[in-house]
Amino acid sequence: MPSWGGSKFPLSTYLASRVRKMMHDEAGWTALPPDVQEWLAWQKVRSALPDEHEMLLETFPRGKRFHMVCYPFDGRIAHNTLAMLLTRRLDRLGVGPLGFVCNDYALNIWSLKPMDDLDLDELFDQDMLGDDLEAWLEESFMMKRTFKACALIAGLIERRYPGEEKSGRQVTFSTDLIYDVLRRHQPDHLLLRCARMDAASGLLDVARLGDMLARVKGNIRNIRLDRVSPFAVPLMLEIGRERAPGDAAGEMILAEAEEDLIAEAMA
Repeated sequence: MPSWGGSKFPLSTYLASRVRKMMHDEAGWTALPPDVQEWLAWQKVRSALPDEHEMLLETFPRGKRFHMVCYPFDGRIAHNTLAMLLTRRLDRLGVGPLGFVCNDYALNIWSLKPMDDLDLDELFDQDMLGDDLEAWLEESFMMKRTFKACALIAGLIERRYPGEEKSGRQVTFSTDLIYDVLRRHQPDHLLLRCARMDAASGLLDVARLGDMLARVKGNIRNIRLDRVSPFAVPLMLEIGRERAPGDAAGEMILAEAEEDLIAEAMA
C-alpha cells in the first residue's frame, strides 16, 4: 500500500490504473495478503467490484443521513476538488449535502435527502470544470492562499524589511486585501492569472480531474445498498475524526465505531 509524506503527492495515474486492474483480476488475488483477499471477496458479495474502466458509485442510508461513495482511484487532490464541485451541484438539486471526506481511492458525500435517483451522467458531466469551477475558485480560500505565494514572489509584499518583519497574519491580511481589490477592479491582472494557473495545477489537479470525468462518462456503475459496504468502511471512519494525542476516550470511541462498521459491512 503506498504511503506519502503529506497530500502533495497523491496516487499516480499509472498506479491508480494498476490498482483498478488488480481489483478486477480475481486470479491475481492469490498474491495479496489474506486480509485483503477477504476484504475484496466481501465487497464483491455485499456490493460490486468495478472493472478497470468503470467508476463504482454506492448509495446507502446510515442513521438519519444518506451517503454517496464514489471510487475513482485518482488521488486525494482530484477527489477533493471533485467533491467540492459535486456538493455545489447537489445543493442546487435540493438534496442538502452536509459534508464530504476523501482519500486517495474514494470520496464520500453525505446529505439530508437520498441520492439514489439522481441523473449521474448529468451530475458528473465535464461541464462542471467550466462555470462551476470558476465560481467555486472565486469563493474559495485556495485562491487567496495561492495569490499570497504569487504576491510574495513578485515582490508585491515585503515580508522581511530592514528593521522590521511582518508576521504571517500581517502578510495574509495584506495579500487578501490586494486580492479583493484586484478582483474587483482588474480581474484579468497578471498575478490573478498566475494564481489561477497555480491553483489549477498544484492544488486542484484539474487536468487529472478532467481525464477522470472523460473516462467515467457513461461508465458509472451505481449500486444501491441498504447499509455500508466493506470498501466504504475506511471513509466512514474518517467522518468527524479528530486527532488528539493522548485522548484515550476518543481512541476507544473510534475503535468501537470501527468494530460496528466492519460488523455491519460483513453481515
